[in-house]
Amino acid sequence: MGKAPNAKPTGSKRKALRGPKKDRSKLEVTDQAIALSDTEVAEALADVLPTKLMTPAHVFVVMQKFKQPLLKALIPGKAGRLPTNGMLQAAKKKVLGFLKREEAKEAKDSTSDLVRAFQLASGEVSLRFDWSFAKQRVKKASFDRQRKVDKWDECLAMTSGDTNATSEIFICGTKFMTQRALTSVLCHEALHNLARRVRVGNPFLAEDTEHIAMALLGDPQLVHEPSLIECGLAESKK
Repeated sequence: MGKAPNAKPTGSKRKALRGPKKDRSKLEVTDQAIALSDTEVAEALADVLPTKLMTPAHVFVVMQKFKQPLLKALIPGKAGRLPTNGMLQAAKKKVLGFLKREEAKEAKDSTSDLVRAFQLASGEVSLRFDWSFAKQRVKKASFDRQRKVDKWDECLAMTSGDTNATSEIFICGTKFMTQRALTSVLCHEALHNLARRVRVGNPFLAEDTEHIAMALLGDPQLVHEPSLIECGLAESKK
C-alpha cells in the first residue's frame, strides 16, 4: 500500500496493465490476469533489487529457497465459488498459523525466509516485524459484498485505512475463487505493513518494496492477458 501518512487503498496484487478490450470488453482485469513464470519474475527482480550484483539466475535460486506454498497459488484458481464465511475462517486459521511459525523462527535465531526476503527487498539490515499487528488484521479481515470499499475490477483483496497503522483487510465477496486463492490473497495482505524500519524516519516500507519481498516468497505476479496479446506473448502463456 502507499506509505504516505494517509495511506490509499491498494489491491492485493500488482495492478495488471490494461490492454485493448476487443471482444472481451465485459471482462475485468481480475478475469483475464495470468501469472508470470518464476523465470520471468526472477529476471524482473534482478533489475530492481537493491543488491545489483544478483543475476536473474541467482534471484531464481533465492526464490526457490524462499518460496512459501501458502502464497504460491493460482489466482483466482479453477473451479472456484463465491467465497463463504467458512472459507474465510479456514484461510484465517492457515495464515495465522503461518505468521506464528515465522514469528517463532525470528525469535529463535532469525532464520525466517520471510524476514530475509524483506531484508533483501528493502536493503535494510535491521527491520522490526510487528507480528501482533499482522495477526490482528487477519483476525479482523472481512468480505466486501456490497462493493462499498472498492469496485473490485482490478484485485481480489486490499488493505485500506486512513493510515498504515489503522489499516484493515477487505476481500472481494462477489467474485469466484478457490480456497487456496482466498488463503493466498489474505496472506498477501497480512504481509503489508508487517516489516518496519528501525532507523530514524518513516518506519513503513514502500508498497513496491513489500511486493518485491512477496515476489521473492512466491506471491503470484499477475499480468493482464490482453496486454500480452498486444505484445504477441499470449501464445507462449497458454
